[in-house]
Amino acid sequence: MAPSSSNIIPAALCSFFLILSCQFLVTKSDEALIQKLCHATDQPEVCTTCVHRDPGSATADGKGIAVQTVHCAEYDAEILFNFTFNLWQNTPKQDPSYDTLQICTEQFLLAHDSFRGATVAIQAGGLNWRSVALNEINSQVVPFLNRCLDLYKKNPQLPLPDRILAGTQIVSQDISIIVGIVNVLPGLV
Repeated sequence: MAPSSSNIIPAALCSFFLILSCQFLVTKSDEALIQKLCHATDQPEVCTTCVHRDPGSATADGKGIAVQTVHCAEYDAEILFNFTFNLWQNTPKQDPSYDTLQICTEQFLLAHDSFRGATVAIQAGGLNWRSVALNEINSQVVPFLNRCLDLYKKNPQLPLPDRILAGTQIVSQDISIIVGIVNVLPGLV
């Protein structure tokens, strides 16, 4: 006996709503992980906003969320680099800020590119992935990022552009978020 269309429609609707409700439950549990990890940082709202930039974060595990925070830092470092590069390119060579802006541009590019080591360490896993990721951040990214501000401190006669200061602070905040998440991951993953 063939199933009647009156039985197929309710069964299909039930299946549809069951699948839809299961997806909602999975998303909700992943959101709980995002909130738990982000609240382990000193900037939970900024962290949550960062993680939600990537639609894939809804299904990411702890390490995937950590990688997303590294991507946010890379993105902000790229904005800082692009601004500094454009400012340097539009500064006359005889301007006293020219050489400092050139060095800052190079350092911000190196900082941006150095986030890759942390991403690789987190994704690869291994016995010491956490210490490798933190070492990449602390020994590679942070020194490159801070060199520009150090130059302006050593040369107080040069005006520090507000956007360079703000951009450096934003990337430093991103780094703090990465470190906060990486530090709690071993107990959660």
